[in-house]
Amino acid sequence: MSFLEIFGYDIFTGLFGLASDVCVGIVILKNMPRGSRRKYAFCKVFLPLVYVVTLAFLMAFLYKGHLLRLTAVNIAASYMVLLGNAACISMLFGEAFQTCWGIVIFSGIAKEFSGAVCFSLLSDRPLDLSIPNERMLYLFGNTLMSPALFLLFLFFLYKMKIGKVYCQWMEHKSSWGFGLICLSTYPLLYIGGAEFLMGWGMSRNGSLIFVFLIMFVMLALFNYMGLEEQQRKEFDAQQLILKQQNAYIHTLEGMQEEMRRFRHDYKNMMSGMYLKAKEGDLTEALEFIREMTEDFDSQIGGQLRQMSQLGNVYMSEIKGLLLTKLSEMQKDQTACELEVMHPFYGAEFKTTDLCRCLGILIDNAMDEVRGREDARVYIMISSQEDCTTFRVKNLLYHKVDVPEIWKQGYSTRGTDRGTGLASYKKTVDLYENVLPVTAVKDGYFIQELKIRKRNAE
Repeated sequence: MSFLEIFGYDIFTGLFGLASDVCVGIVILKNMPRGSRRKYAFCKVFLPLVYVVTLAFLMAFLYKGHLLRLTAVNIAASYMVLLGNAACISMLFGEAFQTCWGIVIFSGIAKEFSGAVCFSLLSDRPLDLSIPNERMLYLFGNTLMSPALFLLFLFFLYKMKIGKVYCQWMEHKSSWGFGLICLSTYPLLYIGGAEFLMGWGMSRNGSLIFVFLIMFVMLALFNYMGLEEQQRKEFDAQQLILKQQNAYIHTLEGMQEEMRRFRHDYKNMMSGMYLKAKEGDLTEALEFIREMTEDFDSQIGGQLRQMSQLGNVYMSEIKGLLLTKLSEMQKDQTACELEVMHPFYGAEFKTTDLCRCLGILIDNAMDEVRGREDARVYIMISSQEDCTTFRVKNLLYHKVDVPEIWKQGYSTRGTDRGTGLASYKKTVDLYENVLPVTAVKDGYFIQELKIRKRNAE
């Protein structure tokens, strides 16, 4: 084959490999590549094309120079492809490189397995590309049969919900790093291990089967770890639901007790008002009604409104967080005005990170007003079609230097504090679709957390 023929073929395989990684990324991340920033859209198309063409040229050069026959060069070339594809996936999806590296590794194992099955069916030995018939067989396997097996393999894994388990495994920090290192060794196992076993007399197909058996044992192990983590999260979710139910019961019991007290006093209050009205003192009667209404509203009406607003929160973790904070504010005698403008089901923000960030904002507001006369915190959740906004507002009693609040250790309330907002800023900076807004207006300190849908224009 001429250099141009090899170069053209490598461009095709490079584009297919990158496209297949993008497809796996869509399935695992449950999201499409982001293109909301139009000025970067050209780069997100142009740079991957430049990468594929450059890679194809280099691979053609290595092949024509017979360098790919060297095991070390072949392994190095495989890792170069994986690194390049992971960088492209990271740029297209706007995700962390480590996450995209895991996606490319997962896709790579599936592609190599499909290729190994394909060529094991076509031949029991490596094909000689200098022979026209074997070259045609190689092209048929690599361009048609192997991609078909890859898609079939992915469909099989999708039906088994392996992608969901893989996502949960990625969130399991304690095992993700170690597992990723183990799976990242697959080019060493696939190329180096197979070469080693063939050198000891094992057949090509036998060595590939043995190598893939090892890899599938690793995948099965991490699949088990993912299922174990899923079961733990389901248990935690059940515990959270129980806590929510207990909080609801506690709130309802408090409202019931207030209703009993109000009902007990109701007859006496109505008798007094009746006498005032009968004597013609309508001013006193109206004042009596106003005081009675205010007493009911302060004791029961506020809790009824909070329960009504919480009914619009369908994300159990956030509802649990709000219930906990409302309970804490009730103990501190801090009033809270909660407003959930539309049903809230979730946002494109990791659940643990969202709970951490919202908790920090509410805690800071509570700390600022705690012990103050008429202490009050305002919480608003607005879930629109393309953006969800969380707003926490409180009266400001200290002078705040807004640029300084993000620094570790800065606090207006003494030493050994000031870690919350620094952690908050560090977390939101990891997300391209999250915008934090801070403002001081009319004596209020306002914090907003805006979370856009990744593909919102």
